[in-house]
Amino acid sequence: MSYTTDSRESTAPQDYYASLDDEGSLVERFKNIDDKTQFYTAMRRLQDPLTHNFVLDFGNEEAWCASDLGTNELKLLLSKPRDKCFGTRWINIWAPEEQKESIRAITKHYGVSERLQGMMCTEPVHHPEPKVTTPLPTKRTSQSPSVAPSFQHEMDDPENALKHLTEPDRLRESASFKNLTFAQVTDQIWHFSSVDHGPRYTCIGYNTLFVIPTLSQPNGKDLPDGKRLWTWLVQCDDGTIISIQENPFPRRKGVPIDEAKPVLDIVRRNIRFIFAGVSRQHFAMSESESLITIRVRHFSDLGPDQANIKQEDGPSLLFYYIFDDWVSSYGLIAKREHKYGVALENLRGQMLERPVVDLVNELHWLGRRLAVLKRLYQSYELIMRRLLQRQRMLRDEARSAQPAAISYGATFGDMEFVDMRQSSVVSNSSFHNTTKKSVGVQLSSTAVARFERLVDRINLYCLSEIENCLNEKESLTFLEFNLIALKDSQAVEKLTRITILLAKATILFLPVSLMSAYFSTELIGVKNGYTKTDYWVSFAVIFVASVLLLTVFGYASDTVEGKTIYRSMVRTFFRKSRQKMSRRRE
Repeated sequence: MSYTTDSRESTAPQDYYASLDDEGSLVERFKNIDDKTQFYTAMRRLQDPLTHNFVLDFGNEEAWCASDLGTNELKLLLSKPRDKCFGTRWINIWAPEEQKESIRAITKHYGVSERLQGMMCTEPVHHPEPKVTTPLPTKRTSQSPSVAPSFQHEMDDPENALKHLTEPDRLRESASFKNLTFAQVTDQIWHFSSVDHGPRYTCIGYNTLFVIPTLSQPNGKDLPDGKRLWTWLVQCDDGTIISIQENPFPRRKGVPIDEAKPVLDIVRRNIRFIFAGVSRQHFAMSESESLITIRVRHFSDLGPDQANIKQEDGPSLLFYYIFDDWVSSYGLIAKREHKYGVALENLRGQMLERPVVDLVNELHWLGRRLAVLKRLYQSYELIMRRLLQRQRMLRDEARSAQPAAISYGATFGDMEFVDMRQSSVVSNSSFHNTTKKSVGVQLSSTAVARFERLVDRINLYCLSEIENCLNEKESLTFLEFNLIALKDSQAVEKLTRITILLAKATILFLPVSLMSAYFSTELIGVKNGYTKTDYWVSFAVIFVASVLLLTVFGYASDTVEGKTIYRSMVRTFFRKSRQKMSRRRE
């Protein structure tokens, strides 16, 4: 990496800003965030919904920041190279649709294409109100009176109508996407991503999903809940990092503070963490925040770990940490924000309690949301692989141009990115045949190593977790259908057993009924020939014989109650009686 500030002598920050502006407005705007008062003032401005941008210049010994700069002030900052005491410049922009001129001035300075500038300045998505459709006529007429005479003539004359349809202007108008904007593309395709390289810049664009715990952010049945925002991230060849984040409240004025504050606390969380890590004052409150403390600045007096960060590593590390918003991804891993694992567990409990077909529909929409989330993280992986592939090409180009130069070292594993290694071999052979420099900005070895680690983390933690949830969803779908089939079979079996029970009762009392009919017949020798004792003895013998025959038949035909699925009526009666008696004793 080459910086234009290396050839300049280091001066005081106030003198540097004074040299950019004769009126001295920049000197008054920039404040030293290593000062405790100015640091806390700057942190409060980051939480203010009215703050639209800030510029942070920092190096080994200095860190100065200004917020809400205008287009002319930004042009003054870009008019001269930075002082040597500032190795990194961070330009952060919120609500880009309100700062189009500033974005064009910055990107034009670094040679960004007009097409990419237009996408950065696109208007946010506006959801129109549903239109009231006019009712259709109840009676169809031969020719509507509202049709223009020329169109009536074309309807009568097929040749004129065909000529009218084949006009080039009308064909181009019908085939064009006049109403389609880049903001609509990113809003409809959450896994859309962009990686662009230029002679002086490397630009990436991606969607980020933020989950606000205190607010409900539904996006429909087929999309995960949360606030989706598009982010542009540009690294320039002079150590400047440009970050542009979509407005979370597009085309809305006067948003209530109760609604804006929780959203801005989450969507600007990573920016605040990185910003706080640049200041020396953050060490006073970072003992309990070691996991969220991010260091991109060299501190020689704070231990060997901080001294290992070189000033020239600042832009690359800043580029990496803005992209690696690991706190938002942590919610998915720990199931604290993206509670898909908990939702699957609840659905499984409902299935075992009462399997119904409606649960399959809920599983379907849950799977759709997980698929969108999976593609979102796959887009991050694609961005990093393309960045690492470009870094290998730039490294090989630098090595071929300067054989004695110090390389990055073994930052790319031999077993990883085989496709990048193959492409680099082809590109390395072509470097000797052309003098044209490859596009893109070279990252430092520390940032490259972190990007390689981030690829593994996304695969191991995020994508594997989502894949497990999708597999569990498929298993629960099969389980639901099996439980429904089992429930139906149990209902049929229960109905069959009830039918068999009624048939047994009929068969049990049929011989007794025949015997009673026999005793009541008006036959000689039968009437007045038997006593009451004879009747009941015969009744008992026939009844016991019928019970024995039914029992033998039940065991022979496997229709005896008390099998695996249903308990017998006798066991159910004794179980209920035992429970009532135990309750009375208690």
